[in-house]
Amino acid sequence: MPIVVENLFFTYMKGMPFAHIALDDVSFRMEDGEFMGIIGHTGCGKSTLIQMAAGLLKPDRGRVFLDGEDINAKNYDRKKLRRRVGVVFQYPEYQLFEETVEADVAFGPKKAGLSEEETRERVSWALSIVGMDAEEVGKLSPFELSGGQKRKVAIAGVLANKPGVLILDEPIAGLDPAGRDSFMNFILRLNEMGTSIIMISHNMDGLAEYAGRILVMNESKIVMDGTPKAVFAEIEKLKEMGLGASEPREVAHMLLQNGIGVPKDIIRFNELKAFILDKAGKS
Repeated sequence: MPIVVENLFFTYMKGMPFAHIALDDVSFRMEDGEFMGIIGHTGCGKSTLIQMAAGLLKPDRGRVFLDGEDINAKNYDRKKLRRRVGVVFQYPEYQLFEETVEADVAFGPKKAGLSEEETRERVSWALSIVGMDAEEVGKLSPFELSGGQKRKVAIAGVLANKPGVLILDEPIAGLDPAGRDSFMNFILRLNEMGTSIIMISHNMDGLAEYAGRILVMNESKIVMDGTPKAVFAEIEKLKEMGLGASEPREVAHMLLQNGIGVPKDIIRFNELKAFILDKAGKS
């Protein structure tokens, strides 16, 4: 289910005194099964871009293709888009609205026209994917759950449509370190099951560990596109844009500046640990 974005332009409040260019000739292609992170400072166009990819906003110019079809074409079936692409916003628990967990997770499948039996199967499956039991929590009000549980239920509601592409906007905001690790491992499992992932995040360590590709946005444009190792190797360029790299890459860069020959492709904690232990063993 490749996504192709071609020459997107978008301006907020177009023609007004406070008009703001959010996207300026943005293009990329994402293949099936990729895990792609998007980074950039606030206001650079990240959220606008993913809303375009999900069909929530229409560009002033340019096109977005899903499986070779223009999602903004006049005759395109938008219901198909909603089934194929799922979106999880920054605080997904705010997406909850039904009286029970079961009803909330079932909303998407019901709208898609699935039978009651199929819907129940989807609800049970989606909740199990996020580590919850439909028998235990199905009849509970989602608003009685803990913050972490609410987030899981909201994500289960998106997954219940079995989207081939999952788009996430800062999904680990507000989570403690253990919660972040748990959530990122969960997203990795989804990716390994074949779901394509697009994730906006300021958590460089998480992207270094899990993403296969990173887009860097600056001033409404994509300015870098590559593997985490390739992108974080350009730490000086990132700093010029007000961005950083993963903590291990930051430490490795500091050591390099102090005369210690650290490879530029160290971006993960296990890589930095291995390098330090190797150095210590040779000294």
